[in-house]
Amino acid sequence: MTRIYIVEDNADLLENGILCLKAQGFDCYGASDAQSLNTLISEQLPDLVVLDWMLPDESGLDIAQKLRNNDQTNKIGIIFLTARSNITDRIAGLEFADAYHIKPIDYQELGAIINSINRRSATISPDKTAKSTWQLHSTTLALHSPAGEVLSLSHREFILLRELAQSSNAPVSAKQIIEAWGESWLHYEKNRLELSLSRLRRKIKNISDDSLNPVRAIRNQGYHLMIPIQVHD
Repeated sequence: MTRIYIVEDNADLLENGILCLKAQGFDCYGASDAQSLNTLISEQLPDLVVLDWMLPDESGLDIAQKLRNNDQTNKIGIIFLTARSNITDRIAGLEFADAYHIKPIDYQELGAIINSINRRSATISPDKTAKSTWQLHSTTLALHSPAGEVLSLSHREFILLRELAQSSNAPVSAKQIIEAWGESWLHYEKNRLELSLSRLRRKIKNISDDSLNPVRAIRNQGYHLMIPIQVHD
């Protein structure tokens, strides 16, 4: 049974969320702040955390960053469920979360999103098979999904994915990506890299799972590829 922790400081929303997810068969527990979540995690790791952004003791974004940067918790699924709807917040949240959704949400839909993330987690686990691998072709600058969908890439998008795919599962720094583009690290505007990543994530989502976060940011380290990609010359 999937174990879920909901972090929400509104008591009514928290109770309703727990009841609705339990009714769908999830093993669900609630926390009203970061401290309560830490207590739950110390007792047992969840499969997934549903996070509000605005919490009394720590922001949901900070919590998500810490979960991703900790070896013991970086495999936990994360869904943002928040009233913050502007694109800047969405981009920031998706650096660390698997999905970002605006309140209010139908809890049947939330349950479907959770199941989708669970299925994808199995696909990208260390024992993934060739059948689930994406194919990156240098001659056509195209990315082929496991389902056979084809995504045309810009030259920079191809280089970005190639650097990530050839990193032996290690994070790739922003400096490495920018220099692979032939740009100067010292003079390049770093927000342009974030915009390129945001566009690439959106393009990949359009041919796969809308809740997919194919490239995840790791604080002070760089970027990590969350889908298996094989590069073809």
